[in-house]
Amino acid sequence: MMYEQEAVVQHNSGIHARIAAMIVQRARELSEKYATPLFLRSQRSERFEMRSLMKLVALKICKGDSVFVSAEGDAGRQAVYEMVRFLEGDFEMREPGKIHEMDKLLHENALMQERLQMILEAVQDGICVVDRTGEITYVNPSYLRIVHKTPEMVMGQNVFKTAPDGNRCAVLRTGVARIGSISRKKDGTTVVANVNPIFVNGEIAGVVSVIKDITELQNLMARLSQVSAKAEYLEQELLRTKKTANAFANYIGKSGKVIDVLALASKAAQSSATVLIRGESGTGKEVIAEGIHYASERRRGPFIRVNCGAIPGTLLESELFGHEKGAFTGAVKRKLGKFELADHGTIFLDEIGEMDKKMQVKLLRVLQQKEFDRVGGEETVHVDVRIIAATNRHLEDMVKDGTFRDDLYYRLNVIPIILPPLRERIDDIPLLVEHFIDKISAATGKTVRSITPEAMDILMRYKWLGNVRELENVIERVITLMDSDTITVAALPSYIKGEAADREVRQLETESAVLPWEEYEKRIIAKALKQCGTFNAAAKELKITHKTVAAKARKYGLFLFW
Repeated sequence: MMYEQEAVVQHNSGIHARIAAMIVQRARELSEKYATPLFLRSQRSERFEMRSLMKLVALKICKGDSVFVSAEGDAGRQAVYEMVRFLEGDFEMREPGKIHEMDKLLHENALMQERLQMILEAVQDGICVVDRTGEITYVNPSYLRIVHKTPEMVMGQNVFKTAPDGNRCAVLRTGVARIGSISRKKDGTTVVANVNPIFVNGEIAGVVSVIKDITELQNLMARLSQVSAKAEYLEQELLRTKKTANAFANYIGKSGKVIDVLALASKAAQSSATVLIRGESGTGKEVIAEGIHYASERRRGPFIRVNCGAIPGTLLESELFGHEKGAFTGAVKRKLGKFELADHGTIFLDEIGEMDKKMQVKLLRVLQQKEFDRVGGEETVHVDVRIIAATNRHLEDMVKDGTFRDDLYYRLNVIPIILPPLRERIDDIPLLVEHFIDKISAATGKTVRSITPEAMDILMRYKWLGNVRELENVIERVITLMDSDTITVAALPSYIKGEAADREVRQLETESAVLPWEEYEKRIIAKALKQCGTFNAAAKELKITHKTVAAKARKYGLFLFW
């Protein structure tokens, strides 16, 4: 059974912070003594346990006001009686130990408020507090970053004047929260907001608005979309069995050109016809060749790689066809060539355009007759080998100028597969970056979780003359040298960022109107800050001092939002 008794506060100052600390301390002592919690309410508030210093202060109890103390059971009756006597007393603390306890409690409360302030300033979501009149009383740094404003532009503003039809005004009027509301600000920023009313003693005392930049959600949705797209690609791609999909899994991409290439490669895998893979250096010719082998009926046989451009012409014949003991100086025993090693499997001849014409004749014999002679040997060796060749050379021009045999060209060009350069499948760059981040992070033992949208934008704008190989090398370099878990613009190589900057300059040159000098200066400073991420880094890139960059940023209202 709950027992309740009224207490009339007699102290001239009412219940302020120090007296509230004394009450909380006394309530703790009585609760421990009688093994029952004590509760308190005013005529305007709900009952709460007498352990919260802030709630007591928020009641704003003055001299002559009534409060009601309650507790359960017979033991609680005595606890309530003693608490009421304390509340109606003079609150004088004459014992040094008691005074020390009060000071300790007040100090703990101050520390708690300080920690709360630090937490509010550290969170990435924007927080805005508005009082009952509509005046903005608090915003955290993230809020200013999201809305692109300074404290002077926000603090003290009244939302009934600046945004009378907004969510905060609506919640102030109705007391009903608005969750997940999407709005577009005048500066073009789109945010998702949760706006909740603040109630004190049953009345609306203000609202708190928590906002998040919608682009962060869009990035998350994009990543989820990429994962879903890869799953759908593996399940539904034309003419692809589960075994075939696994064989080509290392060729990352979901663009239309990649799907066409993989569909053609899947068809090529169904036969033993010769395949000629064309494409620039670094486009993944060997990955496609390996995929064709492991998706074919020959997957249980060997897959042998030969780089025709890396082996001198005088040694290539021995490398491909082998040699007998004593065939030449240093041939101390029989050596099997790559074609014999590839029997019942696949041989991949990379950089076929680098092969000299004498070797082209001998290769043509293998293609036509499936046989060859070892160097220095008299025995004809028969093999069952599928040939996949690759080149980044323009073989048609080589045929015209006589450096490549036309009969070999036609024998090789049975199923041509042309791989697109990376700059023609820009949509695949995010997938490739994600793949290389995971791969290189695992290899280096570093934990890299993401890449900023600004850095990804620069990677997608770069020309990538070295294609996928160059992209992988860049990601490996960045991850090796960086210290954080996120790839930013500042971490990218200067030559990649420089190309993006050159495009900005060319864009300025194409503008017909001549703008004031300050407008160009503002653009340059803004571009440097966005690209470099810090005042120091921007200053180094612009070859000016850190103080100059900071001063210009203040002058033009530029802030580090990225």
